[in-house]
Amino acid sequence: MWHHLIWILVLWLLSGITTANQVPQRASEVALIGTNRTLVCNITSVELTVWMFNNKDQLSQGLTIFTPSQYALDVRNDDTQMALTVITADEDDEGLYSCQDQGNPVMEFILTIEIPPTLKFEFSNSIHSTNGTVDVTFTEETAVQCIARGSKPLVSLRWEVDGRGAVGEVATNNSRDDERITVSTLRYIPNVGDKTLACITGGQQVVLSKKVEAKINVMYAPKCSLLISNETTNEFRLFCRCEANPPPNNYGIYVNDSLQSTEKEVFISSQSPAVVFCNASNIIGADTTDPVELGEFHVGQPISGGIIALIVCVLILLILMIALVIVFLQRRKVKKHQDSHGRTLATCEASKIPLPVGGEQGKIEDMSNPSSVPLIDQSSQKAEPSEQMNKEVTEGKGDPSKEPLMDPSSQRDVPSEQDKDMTNPGEGPEIDKEEWKAKHGDGDDDEDV
Repeated sequence: MWHHLIWILVLWLLSGITTANQVPQRASEVALIGTNRTLVCNITSVELTVWMFNNKDQLSQGLTIFTPSQYALDVRNDDTQMALTVITADEDDEGLYSCQDQGNPVMEFILTIEIPPTLKFEFSNSIHSTNGTVDVTFTEETAVQCIARGSKPLVSLRWEVDGRGAVGEVATNNSRDDERITVSTLRYIPNVGDKTLACITGGQQVVLSKKVEAKINVMYAPKCSLLISNETTNEFRLFCRCEANPPPNNYGIYVNDSLQSTEKEVFISSQSPAVVFCNASNIIGADTTDPVELGEFHVGQPISGGIIALIVCVLILLILMIALVIVFLQRRKVKKHQDSHGRTLATCEASKIPLPVGGEQGKIEDMSNPSSVPLIDQSSQKAEPSEQMNKEVTEGKGDPSKEPLMDPSSQRDVPSEQDKDMTNPGEGPEIDKEEWKAKHGDGDDDEDV
């Protein structure tokens, strides 16, 4: 029995030594100043859990909090976790928080408080700024400072021009940490078209990047060109076109070294040769164009835009008219051809006479297909002598010179051989003369019939 008690005592002592030498887990936490931050510790006993600050200030015992205005406790996950919440954290709450379970440190948290900076531009006295717009000069180096104050920890600064990384010399001066000031100076040469300049912070964990931005007004001297056009056959139009910021406030157009006008446009006579040029200026500088020699009726200069537009419109209208005429003539030609073809078909249909085909009497082709029915030329039929007449001429009986002339009136009453055939086909009885007379009347040729 004594041996068992000794073994229990040894095991208890060994467990105490192991617990005393246990190394707690450590984590880093970052909180934005003025916000709440919760720290969670794994425990085995709620009543025996203690929270400490910097290993000297006891914050709680079990669920009892000693400073409820600064901290709050709650138990989670079936009493296996205890959470300590730092309320509205500030710089005084920054430090080491430890969680002890039954007198043994279980977890430690290093809490860091971050403070965002205040950010602004500073310009030298030579740079003019109005309503957030900075006036800079093209081709001249510009120095701009970006200052970040009060940040914790100190921030880094970078530059952008129109959303792109700025090209130029950047000098950053980090002051002592207790002053919490970072200064960055940018020296760059502005380009025509630059619109915005921005300074952006970095280097903090929970504080989002901050940006300060200024509009850039890039000023530059005039760059001029002289435009010459022939408005009429008797005069030139001279126009002095200049690009500048700010716009030019002084213009001069010169003809033969004499000031012709202080406006940017003038008309001069084209009757005699001349040498012309123009100039303009603003607060940044001035520019003068190269001289141009104009001869009498200077043909080499471009005509005005109005005349070009008029010529183009006339050409387009002419092309449209020609196209309309061509379309009209084509349609008229097609219609005329269709009408002529229709008349031709009508004439042909009217002159077509179907005849028997095949050599057998009484068999006629299908009249529904006129193209398959041969046509007979009536004119040729009338001109050709009949077979009977040819026979009579051959036998000497049908000589027209020997035949007696007949009264035309009697010919109307005497039926021809064809009429006889149609009236009495084949070998029929002879026609009664009295019946003929009653039907056709008396004539001089009754005896011949």
